[in-house]
Order: sequence, then structure tokens, then C-alpha cells
Amino acid sequence: MNRTRTVLTALMSAAMMVSVASMIAAQDSARPNIVLIMAEDIGNDLACYGTDGVKTPILDKLADRGIRYTRFYTNSPICSPSRTALMLGMYQTSSNGHNHRSSVKGAPGLHYLTHYLRQAGYVNRLGSKVIKRKSGKTDINVRLDEPLFDKSNPKPGQPFFQQIQLQVTHRQANDSRWQDLRASKEDPVKTAEIEIPPYLPDTPEVRLDWATYLDQIEQADLETSQIITDLKEKADLENSIIIWIGDNGRCQIRGKGYLYEDGIRCPLIIWGKGIEQGKVVDDLVSGIDLTATILALAGIDHPAHMQGQAFLSNPEYQTNDYIFCARDRWDEIVDCSRVIVGEQYKYIYNFMPEVPFDAGQKYLDTDNVRPILPLLREMHKEGKLTPEQAYFFRPQKEIEQLYDLEVDPWELNNLATSSEHHNTKEELKGKLFQWIGSANDHGLEKAPDGTWKPKREESPTRSR
Repeated sequence: MNRTRTVLTALMSAAMMVSVASMIAAQDSARPNIVLIMAEDIGNDLACYGTDGVKTPILDKLADRGIRYTRFYTNSPICSPSRTALMLGMYQTSSNGHNHRSSVKGAPGLHYLTHYLRQAGYVNRLGSKVIKRKSGKTDINVRLDEPLFDKSNPKPGQPFFQQIQLQVTHRQANDSRWQDLRASKEDPVKTAEIEIPPYLPDTPEVRLDWATYLDQIEQADLETSQIITDLKEKADLENSIIIWIGDNGRCQIRGKGYLYEDGIRCPLIIWGKGIEQGKVVDDLVSGIDLTATILALAGIDHPAHMQGQAFLSNPEYQTNDYIFCARDRWDEIVDCSRVIVGEQYKYIYNFMPEVPFDAGQKYLDTDNVRPILPLLREMHKEGKLTPEQAYFFRPQKEIEQLYDLEVDPWELNNLATSSEHHNTKEELKGKLFQWIGSANDHGLEKAPDGTWKPKREESPTRSR
């Protein structure tokens, strides 16, 4: 608790200094340090996003004294293509980095985000020594003939970009650390105080699993406080911008790996030097927009090949009408789906409906990755799930899915066959396929009859 108070005090003091500095006419020309904290496999499950039962005081304070985005979408529901999009500022389908851990050679002239920061005088750092677990993960799918991060430390006064990975929220195969953490906590998340999504049955096992996930989020909040304390002790905090995101949704059914909201909609909080305080933004923004925004915050124009737009430090910013995301091969499961998300409606097209949601993926069937999955399968077999809960276990997907996110935020009612919503569906479908063509989607190829179909890639022999 004392550590929490210390960090909160540091945030308040730094925020006051930033506020005073912003009133000075001769603004400091020094470029800010940019610290990108990326939590793995996490949905909008922080207290500041309205989640019951979880305590995230540090992240709540960052949001209170910064900007919180309610509709930030990663461009893929899977980690490596999501990071690929972020590090290149391009849709992973455009860079050919759409398949999980595919390690393809990048096109000539393509550069990582860190290349442009390096040219502007930044040192690009990876990881943090104050985080116990490995915090230096890169995991992107496009190889370029340049370093992604630097081995040197910044010189005095030299700005730095630092990416820090929080793996505490990542479910590891054959690993008991989640259970060990919960057992060691004095005040673990209470199972009676949490909300279970209606697509899951409300059983003691499901509640315990969900509470254990929220325990990890509380630990991520603690690790964030350690990072902030480290910045303060090194006198770097006052000149820093902290960006806190998730790389993809939580590792649950309909989460990580799927184009439902719980798979692609993640937290985004930005705090620090020159950032407005106490602001909540409902604009549609995505990972490729964040790439352009990082460059803009560093005073760098993003190159023409980047497909996003800066939503801060950009006088020409215009809100997105739509966000586009893609799902492709994940480990040994070859799949292909695309989605367009608008202000109210969301449309998914599944190019491989024969591949079910529950495809028997080796990684997901490993102990402790999705521990309630065997229970859900058994309940489905016994007819104990509601139709909404059983939908995930259908033998194949529907080709089209349409959801009204305003009235159906949990995406339980597929409107794709509704005559009342036919025009909406056709409009979104047209825009989605227009994007597929204009973005040069490497995961699809055009057939002689003009239709699109998935390109076939040989799946790996082992799960990763």
C-alpha cells in the first residue's frame, strides 16, 4: 500500500509539473521519452473501464490524469500479427505478416517504427530490469535488415523509446503461476464480486477462473507501479509519455484468437508530458493509428507506407468511420476471417466456416491455458449450455456475422440473416471487401470469378 501511495504521489507531482510547463510560452523543445507498456492477453478489464471486483489504482490514476480510450482495437486478435501491425504501422495483411510467427522477409524499403525514432535521435530500449518475468518480448512476423531495438543505453539528455512487456497476464502451458499468485495474495479477487459474461455459464469453476485472471491484472497494475518508480528514480518520469495497451484480448473463449470484441478491443491509456488530463475518448482507433501517434508525439511525420493516422499531435486528425481487423493462421490452425467495426454495427466475414471456433488447437488444450474449456465442452455435450453459450461449440462457423454493438455489446444475436438489417449488412460487406482489395490483403487471393478466397499456407508441425 505504501508503494502505491508513493507512485500515486509521483504521478500527481509529475502531472502538476507537466501542467505548469504547458503554460510556458517558450515550450521545451526536448523530445519526450516514450514508454510503451504492453500487457499480454488482456481485455478492457481494468477498474477504470468499469470492471467489477478488480483493483487497479495505478492504472486508474494514469487514466484520471491522462487520456483513456474506450474503443481501441488491435489489428489482430493474436499476439504476433498484432505486434507486427504496430511495429510497421501497416495492416499485417498488407505486410504479409498475418500468419502467427511466420517470419517472412519484408518488402524493400520497409522499416520498423524504431527506425524512424532512431533517425530522430532516439535510443530504442527493450524490456525493464524491474520486471521479474521476461519483459523484452518482440515476437513479430516480418524480418527486416535492421535492428528492432538498440543494445546501447541513452546518453545524458538523449530521448528513448522503451517497450516493456507484461507477461503476467499471459497464460502459459503447463504453468501454475496464475494459481500460485492467487494462493499467495492476502486479498485475492472475490469470486462473488465479479461479472461473468453471458456467453459463459455462471458456475463456481468459471467464477474462480475469471477471478484468477483478474488477480493477474492486479499484478500487472503493481508491475506498472514498479516501472513508474524506476522512471522517477532515474529522473526520467517528468519528460516521459507512458502508453499502456493490451496486445490482444483475454485468453478465454471468444477472446484471444477471435474477432469478437473480447478478442480485439483492448485498453489504451496515455499519460505524461503534454498529454491532456482527465479525458475519455470514444473514437475508433487501432494499432496502426498508435504507430503514427507515437511518431507524432516524438515530432516525426509518419512515412507514406504507414496506413494509420496519428490521433494526438495531429491537427489534421479525423475520426475513423471504421476499423478493420483480421484473423489468420494461429499455430497449427489455418483460418481466415475479416471484420469491419463501425460506430454501431460490426460485420465479420468467415472465409473458412468449416473451421469451428473450438478447433482443438494444441496450445489452447494444454493445462492451465483455458482450464475451464473441458468443463464447457462437457456441459455442451450434456445440453447444459444456453443457445448463446453453445454457439461457440457449433461444428462450423456461420459465413457472415452482424452485430449491433449498442443493443448487443456481448454479440449474442447474429443479425446477418435479418431482413431488417439487410442493407446495413450489405453496406458493411461492401466496405470490408473494398478494404481487402485496397489494402493488398496477402491472406486472400482473387478467384477468376472475382470472389475472394483464402490463400493456403502449410501449417507448422508443432504448436507455438
